[in-house]
Amino acid sequence: MVNTNLPLQLTSFIGRERELAEVERLLYTSRLVTLTGPGGCGKTRLALQVASLAYAAFADGVWLVDLASLQEPTLVPQLVAQALGIHLPPDKSLLELLLRWMESRLLLLVLDNCEHLSDACAQLAQQLLSQAPRLHILATSRQALSVPGEIIYQVAGMALPSVHPGTMSNLPGNPQPGDYLQYDAVQLYVERAQTVLPKFRLRLENALLIGEICRRLDGLPLALELASARVNVLTVQQIAERLDDRFTLLISTQHIEAASRHNTLRAAIDWSYDLLSTPEQILLQRLSVFTAGCSLTAAEAICAGEEIEREQVLNLLSSLVNKSLVAAQTLQRSEARYHMLETIRQYAQAKLIACGEWSTIRDVHLQYFLKLAEETAPKLSGQYQQMWLDWLEGEYGNIRSALAWSLENGRVEAGLRIIIAIYQFWTIRDYVEEGLAWVERLLAQADERISPVVHANALAYAAFLAGFRGNTTAQMGYGREATTLAEAAGDEGKSALVWALAAQAYAARAAGDYHTEFTIGERVIELYRELGDSYLLGVSLSVSSFSAMSIGKYDAAHTMLDEALPLLRELGNPYRIAMALNYLGDLSRCEKDYPSAQTAYEESISLLRKIDAPRDLASVLHNLGHTCLHLGDFERALARITESLEIQQSQQNTPGVVECLIGFAAMAAVSGLYGAGARLLAAAVAIGGQRIATAWAATRMEYEHYLALIRAGLTEVEFKAEQVAGRTLSIEEAVAYAQNLPLRAAAALLNRNKSDELTAREREVAALIARGRSNGEIADELVVSKRTIEKHIAHIIMKLGVTNRAQIVRWAIETGLVNSAQ
Repeated sequence: MVNTNLPLQLTSFIGRERELAEVERLLYTSRLVTLTGPGGCGKTRLALQVASLAYAAFADGVWLVDLASLQEPTLVPQLVAQALGIHLPPDKSLLELLLRWMESRLLLLVLDNCEHLSDACAQLAQQLLSQAPRLHILATSRQALSVPGEIIYQVAGMALPSVHPGTMSNLPGNPQPGDYLQYDAVQLYVERAQTVLPKFRLRLENALLIGEICRRLDGLPLALELASARVNVLTVQQIAERLDDRFTLLISTQHIEAASRHNTLRAAIDWSYDLLSTPEQILLQRLSVFTAGCSLTAAEAICAGEEIEREQVLNLLSSLVNKSLVAAQTLQRSEARYHMLETIRQYAQAKLIACGEWSTIRDVHLQYFLKLAEETAPKLSGQYQQMWLDWLEGEYGNIRSALAWSLENGRVEAGLRIIIAIYQFWTIRDYVEEGLAWVERLLAQADERISPVVHANALAYAAFLAGFRGNTTAQMGYGREATTLAEAAGDEGKSALVWALAAQAYAARAAGDYHTEFTIGERVIELYRELGDSYLLGVSLSVSSFSAMSIGKYDAAHTMLDEALPLLRELGNPYRIAMALNYLGDLSRCEKDYPSAQTAYEESISLLRKIDAPRDLASVLHNLGHTCLHLGDFERALARITESLEIQQSQQNTPGVVECLIGFAAMAAVSGLYGAGARLLAAAVAIGGQRIATAWAATRMEYEHYLALIRAGLTEVEFKAEQVAGRTLSIEEAVAYAQNLPLRAAAALLNRNKSDELTAREREVAALIARGRSNGEIADELVVSKRTIEKHIAHIIMKLGVTNRAQIVRWAIETGLVNSAQ
């Protein structure tokens, strides 16, 4: 039997077989492997499990040396000798005896908890390895030993699901309990809970909460074990609710563990914290202000000050990274980013509060991110828009934290200025609902001390955000209040006035008053010409083209877009270019110029994909779907509208989902499923209101076109019955109904039937059109007049239900007419 002094009862290492195998492989190929990571992450657990698996490979044993309770560095060799059972003769050197004893033996030495004795452990390890060629050492430490030949293995938290409100993003639809158990953090929680409460089971009603607990505890095994131990006195929901005070909650309840340094989560982190120098402790405390990590520049700007010079921050930060209290990301982006596990961040935050620096550091943090947000705002209108949107996304947790502090500590104007700066980010990346919540909370605290210009701009943006959420009453109120404040500010408030007027125009649009919107829009355009702001002039011209379309002023819309697009292209703003192209596509659709509409929409979609603007992307995809339908490309229409629906559902955008129902109704009508089309149109109006079908000029045109087509294909009794059925559907039922329609099969069958309706001569003309012949060339080939050919084409269009030659070509190819005629 192999000698070992490992604990007889080793805890299981659920779901981490790959990690076990990797460390075991490293142990066989390297003579010194050090497992590093923060307290409670499972270093000791992993080392013991690896040692247990590997002990058969070491003929002279596997030996554990637990250094946790040892405080005197000079006693490290003695503790190793005691673990090995070596007795020191009075006249011998302990180190010499250890070297002689190990020099010919094949053994594994596990040095556990080296961090507080790292220099002594490093010195001993280096001496032993140099004299004992068959010796292997597996060490656990918060930081590396820095011995030549050392392999460092960073122990991460356990695998856990990504949890968002109401869903687990990386689980399949309708997940079952077994799906949650694929994550080893969940497995560990459940297994430990069952040792305390044998009847405990993972069920659908508690699985989401368990996933949330695992995520908030960073997948730390110690924290999960301590949390699961509470299931005999608290429900899973109560445990989740108490994690904001995790250091009180996560205390071992077993008397047997009372003397262990890991009997609480706080004690595990105290162990690391107490080993830090005073400057390291101060920096760790101050870093807790960053809820979304930070760059070196931010750390230097916010954390330097009393007791820490700016020039010290890098070295101190490096030390904290080496001691596993801060994680560094250096490979994913051009600038390194530093994070703390949330558990450690909360610990450091408590220390910062206790030392009285919390408010000071939060104020510095607020001012830093206000400055960065305002510096970034104009860059969101340039050619590097995507890069700056991504930057804001990466810093959004810190921006949220800054906004929260502006509310909590009465820094209202600073918070409103941040809102003004990042408004465009909110609209592009679809944070509209959250943005509205922030601005409304801050406006509720605004008073006469706030700059009138800042106040007016914030009110204008509140009007836009309320409009995006469908709150017309609030939208109009904010718009009027913004206008009053801006006009009172005189010339200084002119820039705010144009935003306030634009907000009022948007409110008029929401009320369906397109003439008022158009009139206000003309005034806004003139104000921007006076201000000499090319970017906002381009935006205003682009947006006003929509209201021009809505009242049938197509020439005016063309004039506006002809001026807007070159301005926006010159400035290089991808989002605004994409929006202008979307309006251009709508205008072309209103004029039934579908090839031009397709070109505009496709460029718009390409730009929106690049900058990751899902809300607007979904809308343009839907518009392109309608266009493809008119061009006879049914498959592409179905793909685009289906993609649009998927995005709208993921964004929980009810109006967008309802708009997609109109798209499915159109495809049903084209496929000859007139009853289904009638039902879906009725459902769309019943769920979204009549405005959903009439607010956008191009959508109104589609709705009216397909409604007429459907009514022509049904009797009045059939039509009314389907309308009644559609009005009873919930949005979920309507979407399921649309998704289950046999659209492809119906369209193919309809095409075959339509081909039978054509005369032989009409089929011949259709085949020649598909080969690219002009009307004159077809007339010459068939020896008839050009006028006769035009009549044949008119009959073909009427019988097939298409609108142009491109659709005839598509139909001829799909039905095999071209091949059969050759």
